[in-house]
This record gives sequence, structure tokens and C-alpha cells, in this order.
Amino acid sequence: MGFWKTLCATLAVAVLLGSAPAEARFGKRSKPGTSDPKRSDDKDDGKHEHRATPVGRASDAPVRSSVRASGVGVGWFDVLFISGPASYHRRARVAAPRGARAPRPAPLVHLNVQGASFGDTGGALDLFMALDGQRWGMDARVSGIGLSADDGSDDTDRLTLLDAHLTISPWSTERGRFRMEAGIASAHAPDAIFVGPSFAASLEACIGPSPFDIEARIQAVPFPHRQVDMQAGLALHLGALNLRGGWRTLYLSDAGHLDDGVVHADLFSGPYLGLGLSF
Repeated sequence: MGFWKTLCATLAVAVLLGSAPAEARFGKRSKPGTSDPKRSDDKDDGKHEHRATPVGRASDAPVRSSVRASGVGVGWFDVLFISGPASYHRRARVAAPRGARAPRPAPLVHLNVQGASFGDTGGALDLFMALDGQRWGMDARVSGIGLSADDGSDDTDRLTLLDAHLTISPWSTERGRFRMEAGIASAHAPDAIFVGPSFAASLEACIGPSPFDIEARIQAVPFPHRQVDMQAGLALHLGALNLRGGWRTLYLSDAGHLDDGVVHADLFSGPYLGLGLSF
């Protein structure tokens, strides 16, 4: 139950963050001349962090925070699962005689591609692969994100997220798999590149005798930047081919590491669709 408590707490944080209007993008320096002298009275021991005002209206405080929200709001339905590797246990279940214990699955390779829409803000294209053994495995992902520029121009801001994990499965049966993951992640933003440790947990489970699986994953990067990537959805398995869809929410913050003294943050949310192969 610890995993679910962590997930619910993260969702609550995402809702609070999503209520703030946009000022500046993750990893992108704020342009000069956007300060508003009227807000210079906001002080707290000489250092005060507050919610951002709309584009073009910012505080004179030495450290400012801004969160850019997109897509529809997060509700209870937006339980965030990620499209994890395809269901290995279907092969084991087919190979087992009726009434017999399903054999341990051989290592499987999963190749997946998926696209996500973040409404008018932009979208993402993800490529990822995984290797699943009975207990140990690996997972590697790349996410390319294209976003409308937040300065009112027609330009496109591009972000690239990379991560590579080793995985261990404390629970692995013919009915599903729970993974714990650890590795390294990088975020390539317009004005900065961040590299830090990455942790994740993922779950997939059969829905009765149907060809559908529930799939779940949450990933977090604690420093130097802040990243939380969560998705929720269903997967339909058609032999080696699998189709998936659901909802994704992504939070990014550069933690004020740029030289403009601003904490730039983004919150994106929207549906995704994916296609994968398992062999």
C-alpha cells in the first residue's frame, strides 16, 4: 500500500501546482524587463517565493516560482499509470496445460512507441524498450516534447527527457508483475541540461480472462531538477502486438538552477495512445 499512498500524495501536489498560472518554461531563462515594481512589497526576510503572475507580470522577489499548466484538470479519474512493457504472462498462461501451474516466463523484449497530447500547449512522442526476466531486467526511454513558446511568439520550445533503469520484480506471476526501478535520467531544456538519479515503480495486471491489462508507472527525479512522470491506462494484447491508451501527467521544475534566479516549472496533462511489440 506504500506505493499507492505515495501516488495519491503526488497527485495532490500536482493538483496544487496546476492551479498556478504560467510565467516561464522549465529550463528556459526569463526575458529581462518583465518585472512589475508594484509587487516589490512582497518580502519575507529578504527572500520570498510565491506563485507566478501571468506572462509579462512578474515579481521583483529574488526567487520566483512559476508553474505552467495544460490540459484538463486532475481529478480522481486521472489515476496515473504509465504504459509499461506488454504483458509477459499471457505467453506463460497459453503454454500451461489446463489446471497446471504456469511455467516461469522466458526473458521478453518489449518495444513501444506512444504519443501524448497536452492540449493547445503541445505534445510528446515517446520511444521505450524493456527487457524482462523472471526477477531482473532493464528499461530505457526517450521522450521528445514540443511546446508552444511561452513568450507569445510562434516559436516552439523543445524538451528531451532520457532515462535508463535497472529493474527488479518482487512480484512476478502469470497474473502480473510489479517492478522497482533505479537508474539515471537527463532533461535537455532550451537553456540547460540536467542529469540526476531516477527512481520508478511500475505495475501490470490482468483483468480477469480478458485480453486487457491495467498498466501503471510513476517515475521521479529528486535532484538537481525535479521531475515526476505518471501515466494510467489499459493495454489490449493481440498476440505479440499490444495497443494502449490512457492519461499522462508530467511535472518539471529546474529548482532555480538557471542564472536568472527564477524557479521555472511546467505541469502538462493529457491523453496518450501507444503501440508496442513483445517477443
